[in-house]
Amino acid sequence: MGFRKHYDVVILGGGPGGTSAAITLAQAGVAVAVCERSHYQENRVGEMLSPWIRPLLTELGQWEKFVQAGHLSSPGMICCWGSTQPYENEFIFNPYGSGWHIDRCNFDRSLALAATEAGAIVLLNTLVVEVDYQKGGWNISIRQGGKLTNLRADFLIDASGRSQFQTGILATDRIYLDSLVGVAQFFHHTPNSAIDDRRTLIEATEEGWWYSAQLPRGRAIAVLMTDRDLLPGQRRDLSAYWNKSLLTTPYTRERVNTWHPVDKLHIYDACTSRQDYFSGQQWLAVGDAAATYDPLSAQGILKAISNGINAARAITESAVSHVCSFPDYHVSLTTSFAEYTQERQLYYAQEKRWENTSFWQRRQGNLV
Repeated sequence: MGFRKHYDVVILGGGPGGTSAAITLAQAGVAVAVCERSHYQENRVGEMLSPWIRPLLTELGQWEKFVQAGHLSSPGMICCWGSTQPYENEFIFNPYGSGWHIDRCNFDRSLALAATEAGAIVLLNTLVVEVDYQKGGWNISIRQGGKLTNLRADFLIDASGRSQFQTGILATDRIYLDSLVGVAQFFHHTPNSAIDDRRTLIEATEEGWWYSAQLPRGRAIAVLMTDRDLLPGQRRDLSAYWNKSLLTTPYTRERVNTWHPVDKLHIYDACTSRQDYFSGQQWLAVGDAAATYDPLSAQGILKAISNGINAARAITESAVSHVCSFPDYHVSLTTSFAEYTQERQLYYAQEKRWENTSFWQRRQGNLV
C-alpha cells in the first residue's frame, strides 16, 4: 500500500501500543497509517517483559521473530522487599516459560517493521502538529522534514505516549496517583559465568527502590525509582545522590560494581496515571496515552500491546466510517486499571521498614 491522504485509521505514535494496533488492523485489510516522531534511534527505558508477552506476540504473528532477535531470556526475579533477606520469584512454573530482557529500540523497531509488512504505512520522523474532528472524520496535520501535510481518517488511535495532547480535541483530564521517576544508568558488562545472573533484581531502600538487569549485547541497566520532589534540586548533585543511595543497597551495589557505566544518568517519568476517558467519538487511546503503570508491575508494554489489539478489534468490529464512541472499550480499560491499582497498593504495603518516610508513607492507603 502506497502513501495516500485518506485512511480508515490514523495512529498517533509508533510505540508497542500503536504498532500492535496497526498490525492487527492491517491484517484485517484496514487502511492504516502510523505517525511516529522518532526513527527508533534513542535509548528507551522499559526493558523487562514477563512470560505473558508470548501469547500477545503469538497473536500478532511475531513470536518466532522475537525469539530470533537476540533478546535475553530471564529465568525470574530476585526481590529484597519487606525484608533484608532476598527471595526468588522464578518463572519455572509459568506456562509461557521465561521472561525477557529486551533491546527496547530494536523491539519497537521490529513491531513497526511488522506493521509495514502487514500493509500499514509507518511514517517516521513525523510530528503531529494538529488534530481536528469535523464532518464525521479526522483531519491530521503532520510535519515531515519541515514540510506540512494533511491526512484524513475515519478513526483515530491516540498512541502518543505520556506526552499526550495538552490542548485541542484530544486533551482530556489526567489522573495522577504519584510522582514516581526513574534515574537510570546504562552500563557495559562482560559476561562472566562466575557472576552471570540474568534475573531482574529489585531492592527497596529508604527513599524508594532499585531495579537492575543485564540487557542484550553486553549492556545492563540500574535504575533508582523515587519521587520527583525527593531528587536534589540541582542537576549537578544528581550523580552524588544516586551513588549515595546505591551504597544502601548491598545486592544492587554488588551487581553494579562489576559493570562499567557508558552514559550519563537519565531521568524519566514513571508515575501511575490514566486519562479521564479512554475513548470518544471515533477515537481510542492505547498504551501510555491511555494509562501508565509503575515499573514495579512490569505491565506497561504488555498493557500497551493488549490495548492496541483490543482497540483494533473495536474498530474492525464496528462499521468502518460509521460513527462510534466505543463505550465497551472505555469500561474494559477502566476495570483493568482499577484492578492494577489495587494490586499496586497491596504490593507497596508489604514494605514496612520505612513506613514513616516520605516515599513509603505516600504509598500507604494510596496517598499521593
